Amino acid sequence: MKQTALLGRTAGLRPSALRRLERLAHRRHPEADGADLLTLQRLAAESRELELPLSLVLDGRGLCRLLWVGPLEQSGRLLERLPGGPRRAGGSLRLITCVGRAKQLEPQGGEAVVGLDLQPRLWLRYGDSPGGGGRWQAGAYGPGADPQHPWSCLLQGELDALCDYSPAEPEAPAASASRTTPGVERVLLLVLSPADPQEAQRQVAELEGLVRSAAAAPVGLVMQRHGQGSPQTVWGEGKLREAALEARRLGATLVVTDRELTPAQARNLERLLDLPVSDRSELILDIFAQRAASGAGRLQVELAQLRYRLPRLTGRGLSLSRQGGGIGTRGPGETQLEKDRRAIARRIDKLQRDVQKLSAHRARIRGSRGGQRRLALVGYTNAGKSSLLNALSRPAEGQAVLAENKLFATLDPTTRRISRPDPAGGPPQTLLLTDTVGFIRDLPPPLLEAFRSTLEETLEADLLLLVVDLSDPGWAEQVTTVHAILDSLESTAPRRLLGNQIDRCSAAALEQARQLDPEVLFVSATAGLGLQHLRDWLFQAPPGTKQTV
Repeated sequence: MKQTALLGRTAGLRPSALRRLERLAHRRHPEADGADLLTLQRLAAESRELELPLSLVLDGRGLCRLLWVGPLEQSGRLLERLPGGPRRAGGSLRLITCVGRAKQLEPQGGEAVVGLDLQPRLWLRYGDSPGGGGRWQAGAYGPGADPQHPWSCLLQGELDALCDYSPAEPEAPAASASRTTPGVERVLLLVLSPADPQEAQRQVAELEGLVRSAAAAPVGLVMQRHGQGSPQTVWGEGKLREAALEARRLGATLVVTDRELTPAQARNLERLLDLPVSDRSELILDIFAQRAASGAGRLQVELAQLRYRLPRLTGRGLSLSRQGGGIGTRGPGETQLEKDRRAIARRIDKLQRDVQKLSAHRARIRGSRGGQRRLALVGYTNAGKSSLLNALSRPAEGQAVLAENKLFATLDPTTRRISRPDPAGGPPQTLLLTDTVGFIRDLPPPLLEAFRSTLEETLEADLLLLVVDLSDPGWAEQVTTVHAILDSLESTAPRRLLGNQIDRCSAAALEQARQLDPEVLFVSATAGLGLQHLRDWLFQAPPGTKQTV
């Protein structure tokens, strides 16, 4: 295996300069601690000539594993090219940087973030020339606990003295065990909060719920007031620098934003944070992909994901920027990226045809149900629609709809027949009740369009029961969101408000619901309150609905 690598801004360097740098990279340093003074002085001379900072990454044996030319940036690239891979990163590494003409020795900005990703036990930093009296100032730094100063100065003095410096063994962090939980993504939430503190708290709680529903663990939060960012990055660069340091401190592997990002904004955030970034829409699509159980659900989720990702498809590395010429290509050649775009476009066309067939199939099923009244449960996600359907239909063991206290637990529409004896002694009265996918604010348009065939069960219903969880402090805003989504789908069916969880809500919430809809119905699906009254009301054929056959 090659001992060292020469990377960074090496393009355009003279061959003689490259040879000198390679010779410096192959010089050995003391084992365990310290550095070779002569090598550092020669490194400073090269830094003066190139007018660039130079960094050495040393392992525990004193071998240089990497010589980086230029400022430390994009730790992902640096770690990928480090000989031996990520397994060599950790407490045995030493990082030595000649900062060039910079007067500030303490690591700042993106350079401090890259250093945290490398996790060296010691970072020795010095300038490219000695000061007055031949004193060559240097500083030894170690990871610190202050978010504003992620690197604390362990010792500051002359370079020759610090070459023999041996730091004390760092204490193992208490949270190290939790950071290595296998299979769990650690997520930092990046939020642009509104002026209302209560509304901001509800939005953060909802985003945390989405992250947990995606089987990930939210470990931290960075907030900025709305209107203080820039169009290119949404958040300000200072706040993003704070988020990058917070992510390293908490061991986060992913950053999730509370709003949809344009492709350019996502790329800018990934560059500044040096971490993968997912926006709220991508998170919801990921939840749907995990929960899709039926073939129809998986089909619609794949279509929504491809529609979302197509404009965000970008080349990564050289593999997607090479051109291939020859017969059948356009002009001098076409990039691999263009081939991928065409392949995705063909896949989208096929999925659209399959979704149209699915829509026609469900239309035939609805037509075969004769004149039976059809009602649909709609509402915000996790409002209790599935629990209410189970309570009203009383399914046999093993036939109940999945009902969990998490967002988007149910994706596929489920229809149950509800019946009761005819008071006049005739045949039993029956109706069809459908549980539909839950809504949420700022639902991704590709998802809404892909699930239109599923939502047709809602659009074709005779009556919509708008289920709302009255124990949720933000239920009134949720009702507004659901009405807005139904209006965007051009739904004309009558709607009736159905207040759920009355055993857990306040009296003020009940009164507010009555003011919003004087004919509101109150139930508790889990406690069984008001269910018999609701069943009787369902069979009374409210105005605007068809009579039961």
